[in-house]
Amino acid sequence: MARAARTRRALGAGLGMAIMAASMATAAEIKVFTTLNIRPALDDLRPQFEQATGNKVTFVSQGAAATMARLEAREDADAVIHARPTLDKLLERGLIKPGSIVDLAHSSIGVVVRAGAPKPDIATDDGLKRALLAAPSIAYPDPAQGSLGGNYLTKLFADWGIAAQLKPKTKLAGGGAPAAQMVANGEAALGLNQIAEFMQVKGIAFVEPLPPALTRKVVMAGAVLPGAKEPGAAAAWIKFLSSPAAASALKAHGMEP
Repeated sequence: MARAARTRRALGAGLGMAIMAASMATAAEIKVFTTLNIRPALDDLRPQFEQATGNKVTFVSQGAAATMARLEAREDADAVIHARPTLDKLLERGLIKPGSIVDLAHSSIGVVVRAGAPKPDIATDDGLKRALLAAPSIAYPDPAQGSLGGNYLTKLFADWGIAAQLKPKTKLAGGGAPAAQMVANGEAALGLNQIAEFMQVKGIAFVEPLPPALTRKVVMAGAVLPGAKEPGAAAAWIKFLSSPAAASALKAHGMEP
């Protein structure tokens, strides 16, 4: 009971008139396209929102590229949660409702080793470069599959001029968690991807502190789609995700509000 009371107070403070309007209206069913990295936090937050508003939220969760394809195909949905640069580009193409993009969380890139293995010093960008070059093998998500972390890392390694040196010992994973699983299984010495993707993997240990090059590099945002059947409820859901009421769940799953 105490938790429910705290939730109602936090929601009221965080959403204001938008959430009140949604809760007084006829209950809506909201369909949300979302990438996989933020899905665990959304699962935790959905019951709070549904209890407070009476609305129902359904997720369609896929990788970044697959989610992008759904948006480009103009499939029916009310809202989307994706990387901010992607939503900005979609806005220019008329695939996002103008004025509806809201930043939700920052996601840092994490580095993991197998549990019990020595941890390299990566506190600086130069330290991370040395650790990558010294590692016998590394794993991170395949950028060709649209991974947000994989694409960021690929560009970073190219900018640093070490892509060619890393290529022979790089193992590209099919998604976020598989990169960490390769490390847990002993198939790679270092694993890199968004921390949120690694949170549930056993048999690994995070290497900290992170260097500036990996910190808060992926910005996740939400937006209402032009064809939304429930634009008001969709906007209230996104506003809730950016409110103080959502902060603890985002942090628990490796993201920062």
